[in-house]
Amino acid sequence: MVKITTKKIMDIEPLKDAILIEGLPGIGHVGLITAEHIIHEFKGEKFMELYCDDFPPQVLVNPDGTVSSMNIEFYAVKEPMPMIVVVGNTQALSPAGQYQLSQKIVEIGVEYGATMTYTIGGFGTGTLNEELPKVFVASTSKELSDKIKELGAEYRQDGGGIIGAAGLMLTFSKLNGLDAVCLMGETPGYLVDPKSARQVLELLSKIIGFEIDVKELEERAKEMEKFLEKIKKFEEESTHQQPRPPSADDLRYIG
Repeated sequence: MVKITTKKIMDIEPLKDAILIEGLPGIGHVGLITAEHIIHEFKGEKFMELYCDDFPPQVLVNPDGTVSSMNIEFYAVKEPMPMIVVVGNTQALSPAGQYQLSQKIVEIGVEYGATMTYTIGGFGTGTLNEELPKVFVASTSKELSDKIKELGAEYRQDGGGIIGAAGLMLTFSKLNGLDAVCLMGETPGYLVDPKSARQVLELLSKIIGFEIDVKELEERAKEMEKFLEKIKKFEEESTHQQPRPPSADDLRYIG
C-alpha cells in the first residue's frame, strides 16, 4: 500500500466552481512550465504539499546548499477566476503509486471546490520541428473534445495512451462527477520546451476564458530556438565530416 502524506501550508476556504489544473513533470516539461507560469502570473498561493513513499528516494540539492524534498504542491488562484494549480518535482514511480496519487490529487481538488479538470502534458515526437507545435486534446466526452477542437486543438489520429497523472486524473475526475480534459503539446521530448508550453497556454486561455501575459514564455522559447539551431548546425556539419580510422592515441581512452 502506497503511503501518501499531506501537509497543510495555509487554511483556505473552498473556491467556487474552481478549475483543477495539473502540470507535473513529464515529456518536455510542457505541463510543468505551463502550470508554473499560471501560478507566477496570477500570484497563486501555496496551501498544501503532498508527499508519497513512492516518490524517488532522494532530495534535490539547491545552489545555496539547502535541499528540496520530492513533493507535489497545490496553489490557489482567485483571479481572474478560481483555479487550483498542481505542480511538483516528481511523479510516482510505480503503477500503484500513479493510481493512488492521481486519485488523491482529484479528491483534494474536489475538496477545495474544483468542478472541472485540465491536465497538461507533452506529446513526444522524437524530432525537431520548425513549425508551431500542435496541441492535441483528449477528454471524458466527445462533445467537450469537439468544442476544444473548434478552438484550435487536434485529435491524435494514431490513438495511443496518456501515461501518468495527466491520463489517470481524467479517469478519477469522471468517477468524481467532473468533466476532464488533457491538452498535449507537441514536443521533441528530450528538451525542456517552453515553445510548446506557450501554445498549450494560449489554447487553455481561450478555452477557459482568461488573458495571460506570455512574454516570458516567448523569450524562453526564443532562447530554446537559438539552442536548437546550434544543435541542427552541429548535426549538419557532423554528417559532412569524413570519418577517420582511430589512432593508437584514440584507443587509449576507450574504457
